[in-house]
Amino acid sequence: MQQTIQVLLGLQELDTKIYSVKDELKRLPAERNRRQKAINARTATREDFDNELMRLHLAIKEVDMDTTQSRQKVRKYEGELNDTTDGTVVASLQHQIRSLKRDISQAEEEGLESVGRSEELTEKRNAVQALITEEEGFFAEFEKNMTKEMAAAEKKLAELLTDREKRLSGDLDASVVDVYSRLLDSREGVALSMLDGRTCTMCYMEVPANLSVRIARGSDLVQCPSCDRILYLP
Repeated sequence: MQQTIQVLLGLQELDTKIYSVKDELKRLPAERNRRQKAINARTATREDFDNELMRLHLAIKEVDMDTTQSRQKVRKYEGELNDTTDGTVVASLQHQIRSLKRDISQAEEEGLESVGRSEELTEKRNAVQALITEEEGFFAEFEKNMTKEMAAAEKKLAELLTDREKRLSGDLDASVVDVYSRLLDSREGVALSMLDGRTCTMCYMEVPANLSVRIARGSDLVQCPSCDRILYLP
């Protein structure tokens, strides 16, 4: 049984490397997706700024058109005012001119507010775009490196799996392999645990005295009553 434990320890060391490489193969695409989502979120924010800026520009253009038309009317009414002496007509034209000038003044104030808001949004939009450009540069570099790292990890994994197949094709009993494989899956890649005195070093629970005696004898495979891992002596 001691020979079996030694083989399992070697297999455990190999499987630890395999789990590490598999984790890396999961981590890299996950990191890529995280970075892409961050860029997408910033792009959506920039697009919101772009839409608001477009709305403001249209509003400013509309104000300019309206004030231009109102000024034209003011000049027209002022011309008519110079051409008439009729008191009623004069009063009506003066009232219309005052109303138009009041509207022009109010529109110009609103236009100035829109221009100020547009300048503020443009500054924010450009700051977001600068971040997007920077992050896209980092992302492109990350993708290039990720491609190399993924290829190296996949090659390493293939080598490790080939080595594992060779080890499993040895003299290990099928029932032992089944127990080991089940524990590997259920215990996050760690199927064995060293016994320190009578304490399992993985779950830190004390095992009964009769189990520690059985482990010392090395006559059969002994598992921790708490975490179920295969126990061995240092």
